[in-house]
This record gives sequence, C-alpha cells and structure tokens, in this order.
Amino acid sequence: MIIIEISGGLGNQMFQYALGQKFISMGKEVKYDLSFYNDRVQTLRQFELDIFDLDCPVASNSELSRFGKGNSLKSRFKQKLGWDKEKIYEENLDLGYQPRIFELDDIYLSGYWQSELYFKDIREQILSIYRLPEEMNEKSRKFLLRIKEDNSVSIHVRRGDYLNKENYRVYGGICTNCYYKKAIEYMRKCIDNPKFYIFTNDSEWAKMQFKENDMEVVECNNRNNSYLDMFLMSSCKANIIANSTFSWWGAWLSSGQEKLVIAPKKWFNNHEINDIVCESWIKIDSQGEI
Repeated sequence: MIIIEISGGLGNQMFQYALGQKFISMGKEVKYDLSFYNDRVQTLRQFELDIFDLDCPVASNSELSRFGKGNSLKSRFKQKLGWDKEKIYEENLDLGYQPRIFELDDIYLSGYWQSELYFKDIREQILSIYRLPEEMNEKSRKFLLRIKEDNSVSIHVRRGDYLNKENYRVYGGICTNCYYKKAIEYMRKCIDNPKFYIFTNDSEWAKMQFKENDMEVVECNNRNNSYLDMFLMSSCKANIIANSTFSWWGAWLSSGQEKLVIAPKKWFNNHEINDIVCESWIKIDSQGEI
C-alpha cells in the first residue's frame, strides 16, 4: 500500500492527489491521509479536493498506525520511539524531482511533489479528473465568455499571505514588478491585441498597478469559491503565473499543451532546484531577464 499525505492549499492537494493517480496507473493500491486538516490550530487550510468528482480513499487509523502515523496509542508510541522511519519517505526539496519513489512499496509519502514529471505521462487522465465545474456564479460565467472570445492572457499575483514574514522569506522578491513588466511586454510581442485578466488576492492593490485599457482585475470569486479563478485562468489563451501552485494549475489545466505560459525562473528563495516550472514555459527572473 502507498499512503500519501494530503496537506496545504488546493494547488498542493492537486499535486499530491495526482501523484497518487500515477501510482494507481502502475497497479498499486493508494490511500490518502487527510489528518493534516483535523488540527485547526495547526492550519487554517481546508480539504478542497471535494470540489471535483473524484474518488479519494482515506487511510484508516489502523492503516496509518502501520507507518507510525495517525492518532492511535500504537501510533503515538511508535512516534515517540522513532519506529518505522524506514516506512516514511519525506520529500527532499533540494533534490527536485525524485523518481525513485516509484520503486518503493508499502510506504508513507510526505511532501508536495510539485512537478508535472510525476504524472506527465497520464496527463489526459488528470485533465479528466480536474474538470471545469458546471456550476458557476453569473459573474464568473460572463468572464468565461469574454475570456474565450478575447486573446486573453491571465496574470496571477499572489499577495496576502505571501507578504507575512515567514512566507516572504521563502517566496518574496521573486515575482517583482520587473518580472510582470517583462512578461507583459513579451505577451504583447507574441499576441495580437491581448486582453489581460488579473487574478489576485489583493484586488485593490492590483487596480493601482494594472491600469492600462487592455487590463481588468477579475473580482467575482471569494475565499469559498476561489477555485473558480483557477479555471478562468485555465481558459485563457496564455498565462503569466506567480510562484504559486494555484496559478501553476491554472496554466497546466489548459487543454492546449502548446499555449504560451510565462513563469518565474526561480520558485523558492531557499531551494535552488526548480522542477516545478514546465520545460516548455518561458522563464523570467526577478530582474526581468529571460
């Protein structure tokens, strides 16, 4: 059995679940550990994969205890003594893509697995799982129609939680004004009459930054249905993404694999290897250099 920990926000959950689908395609039994969301003190995040029509078999406490996980007395005893460490594989972000995990069995996998290399060969299967929801609010539906009619380019700007001290140390100073300026210039050279749709968790700031006539800040979804922004981005003909898994999926979920995507050359400040940015995407650094 392979047990995969689900943690973090929607984008990370989608990576973790997609990894599980790769193991299933190899004929292995996979279950998921959702206990990360049980401790509301530890995280404000919620399990969000239920927005999709998918099968997510959850590991039981007895199954988790085999790996020293879960809340049973047996698990806590094993954790205290450090037992079963060989049954837990923790992702090392400094190594990037780690294909050796596919050689493992009877293992608990903890990590984010942020690379299409883990499931690129089952892309069509993943696209069939992460489908555009049929129910959308009226404003989102109107934006979708316009996005499909225009030479639409999404711009994703992650602020909010990325500005706090801890997150800024990891993610800050990467998607700078220079990054976005160069990305927009590049899109203007490649696309006739582009229309830029800005997606962000700080719309008031974005309105001050993106003022040109061919730019519009999308304000139709809140925290409870923010996933709709991901699918609006995926419907755009091109994407400028942030170092955020949310906009990564907005770009990757497009049915057109050859569409133009611009991504930051660096994803983290504290890890050098960057396997999350797809090979075909254009990479720009914080100084605006390609």
